[in-house]
Amino acid sequence: MRISTSMIYNNGVQAFQNRSAEMLQLQTQFSSGKRVTTPSDDPLASASALVVSQAKSVNSQWAVNRGSAKDALSTLDTTLGSVSDLIAYIKERTIQAGNGSLGASDLQAIAIDLRARFDQMVAYANTNDPQGGYMFAGYRTDTQPFIGNLSSGIFYQGDQGSRAIQISDSRVIPTSNSGNDVFMNIPSGNGFFSTSGDSGNSGGAAISAGTVSGTYSGNNYQIVFTSATDYDIYDTTAGGPAVASGSYTSGDPISIGGVTVNVVGAPASGDKFNITAGGSTDIFSTLKDLIGALENSSGDAFQAQVGKAMGNLDSALENVLRVRASVGSRINEVQSLDSFGSQLDVQYADTISRLTDLDYAQASSDLVQKQLALQASQKAFVQTTGLSLFNYLT
Repeated sequence: MRISTSMIYNNGVQAFQNRSAEMLQLQTQFSSGKRVTTPSDDPLASASALVVSQAKSVNSQWAVNRGSAKDALSTLDTTLGSVSDLIAYIKERTIQAGNGSLGASDLQAIAIDLRARFDQMVAYANTNDPQGGYMFAGYRTDTQPFIGNLSSGIFYQGDQGSRAIQISDSRVIPTSNSGNDVFMNIPSGNGFFSTSGDSGNSGGAAISAGTVSGTYSGNNYQIVFTSATDYDIYDTTAGGPAVASGSYTSGDPISIGGVTVNVVGAPASGDKFNITAGGSTDIFSTLKDLIGALENSSGDAFQAQVGKAMGNLDSALENVLRVRASVGSRINEVQSLDSFGSQLDVQYADTISRLTDLDYAQASSDLVQKQLALQASQKAFVQTTGLSLFNYLT
């Protein structure tokens, strides 16, 4: 093979360029701190790092979602705490009202206070969430969930939905509870049935919350007073004529179908009292009836209504505490997943670092080696290009 002078020069230039390119790549790695600056540096590591980076980005988005969930649940927990404190206060005032030594003016003062607490309860029920929607409206966040007033009663116009946020690839967590769940669908004092006086009653009698005695049939009943001292009982579920009758004495138990109630006070002929299966009430009706009793009732009938209100308030407080415990459990779950997500983020970062970060000790050694190679290449080029027969001519 014949070697020409141009070939020597071309090969020398090519060698210089190759060594310079290697030096430039090492300098780029040193300045960036990355071993893989382009996919061609290490295709396998680059592809693996891309997959891990995408997983890290998704994990970061879950962290954002968990932050939103914590904000919503913390606001919900705070509101429920205020509601439970308010119910506890109303219970204190109800116990105070049950003191037989209080006069009519004292009861009126308690009623005025409870009117303000009624409005406060409605305000809590219409609280906004961190996004500006109604907290207890279910999915209908732009619709005020509770409307009405003390005279007309409070009505729920939200739905039964519970909004949720996905906080991990496998967990969607509820961040709200419907107003029906918190304020409306509350078990009555005994949890099996509820009692109420008919709106058209004209006498001064009241019915107790009642108890289950034996096996409750689950039917609805109505006690109808045919006079101030006699009553008939109708099974309104089955229909038909009266299923029982009796003579009335204030406070004596009245039993039918596994149900025992007490009617106290002086009923008028035609007064009706209802026993309804299901045993649910709402906090607003309980307050409305209690305020009405404080303003208008007296004697045994008043005490029966106070006792019934206490039972319903106990159920309302227990219901709110149940919902709040559920919210607390969800907050703990979000915090636990947040901690796990933080650990996962560190693991992803460590994996990406292992795949792409520069090993400075190895790179420093490579840099010295490349410099020596470049210097050797330069010396070899100089010596090679200096060879000439003319140097040996005398």
